[in-house]
Amino acid sequence: MNIEEQRKTLAKQICEALKLMYLKGLITPLTGNISVRIGDTILITPSSFIPTIRLKYELKPEDLVEVDIKGNIIKGGRPTTELPMHLEIYRSCEKCNAIVHIHGIYSPLLSSGDELFLDTELKYILKPKICFVDEYTPRTHELAKAVTQKIAEGCEIVYLKRHGVVTISDNLGMALELAELAEVIATRTVVSKLIRIAKV
Repeated sequence: MNIEEQRKTLAKQICEALKLMYLKGLITPLTGNISVRIGDTILITPSSFIPTIRLKYELKPEDLVEVDIKGNIIKGGRPTTELPMHLEIYRSCEKCNAIVHIHGIYSPLLSSGDELFLDTELKYILKPKICFVDEYTPRTHELAKAVTQKIAEGCEIVYLKRHGVVTISDNLGMALELAELAEVIATRTVVSKLIRIAKV
């Protein structure tokens, strides 16, 4: 598969993933983003702050934005405002070819002090490296640096306090899997905490 065919395939996969993520409550019509690295360029979701842009679950391949590693627009309109974070991660992580950023229901509730509820498959088979960053203003250089630092330490799932989750992988499928797993972990952790409180 050449670069152009790869680009078309991944663009379709991103749009399909956004629909699925919306249906599963991992993103809202305007929040959350996905990017993939294709050779020397990055394909990323557009900004939601454009009146004419479609909602996340309605996006078409032609709505996606292509940029270079410096953030210069090659094709498309205005990229997501979280572009700086995606670029920081790609610059610092050679193995990373896909980034997923979700705003789930339970994941923003977690913090570094929480004891995560991990089932046996997660503990002993998948064993994703999970990290946390403190609360930062969204779309800032500080947030981008904090997340990138955790990924440089080997993290694949990064919980952003009161914000959401960032997951990375060498392929889009696994980045999406990790994002959904992150929300599953968060849900089980919050529910188990509530059960313990109710028993007191």
